[in-house]
Amino acid sequence: MYRKVLIAAAGLMLLQTSGSYAADQIKVASFVSPKSSGVRQVIKPWMARVKAEVGDKVDLKGFWGGSLGKSPVKQFELVKNGVADMAWILPGYTSGQFPVMQITELPFLVDNALEAGLVVQRLHDAGYKTGLDHVKLIGAWATEPNLLFLNKPVKSIADLKNLKIRNAGAVGGYWLGQIGAVPQTMSAPKMSIALNRKTIDGGQQGWTGMRTFKALNLVTHVMDLPLGAIPFFLGMNKKKWDGLPKEVQASFLKQGSEKIARAGGAAYSGATQQIIKSNAQAKKLVIVKPSGAEFDKLAKQSKQSVHSWWIKKTKNGQAAYDKALEIIADVRKNK
Repeated sequence: MYRKVLIAAAGLMLLQTSGSYAADQIKVASFVSPKSSGVRQVIKPWMARVKAEVGDKVDLKGFWGGSLGKSPVKQFELVKNGVADMAWILPGYTSGQFPVMQITELPFLVDNALEAGLVVQRLHDAGYKTGLDHVKLIGAWATEPNLLFLNKPVKSIADLKNLKIRNAGAVGGYWLGQIGAVPQTMSAPKMSIALNRKTIDGGQQGWTGMRTFKALNLVTHVMDLPLGAIPFFLGMNKKKWDGLPKEVQASFLKQGSEKIARAGGAAYSGATQQIIKSNAQAKKLVIVKPSGAEFDKLAKQSKQSVHSWWIKKTKNGQAAYDKALEIIADVRKNK
């Protein structure tokens, strides 16, 4: 009789344990609005795909608009310290933590968001995992390449000399210094404030970022150059990841990884085209496209200076760079 009671109690404990995991909430955070392309077209669809596959084995709940932490610079820390279980992380804001991910920020390297996202994801899958000791990468994606948005008329690269321009990451700052501009390191939200106050002359940013942070009405000109794409990744607290059932882990990666890279590529490419064609403020901007000769000269100079600089300063930089070129060639061949 006593043995039967013990067996029944053990069975009840197993049921309670499995049930308690199902109710264990995973907090998915973003510092931007749920209407942003990244949340609406990348993260939420990933959550829906996982839910459809594993059902009540996991409870994913979104905390959007900075409800767990508004600073874009602090998102990695939120996940590392367990304030958020998972978050949209911008490695460029903590570039020393994720040096290899900087590679998509190199000017004149990638042509679009899809290439950039797949470069980050495939480099990670190939073993270039620098900086991810405390965070599990669920999937990486990227913006369309940055352009230069300016609040004064420009006609050529020479007109950028001595202008104060917000740089998107360390690589962007180095490139701006190489062309004679004065780089200004700040987050995208602070860039909008600085443009409004006219304390800077412009910024490196993509069309989607300019719209998200309400900066399109603060500039007059756009210099159309492929100045590197900003990489993102959905990262999860490593301890929380280790505690997930294997089936849930498998679903996170199956529905993440390159699916996220491709979803991000489509989302940002589509959003960019929509802004250019339909946004009233975007239509007012003067788009400056350097001539073919000027463009080719600048591309060559950038690769000789900025690309070489990045390779030398990054551990295994040459190997990562060569692998990135291989990935880009494969993407272009099979698109």
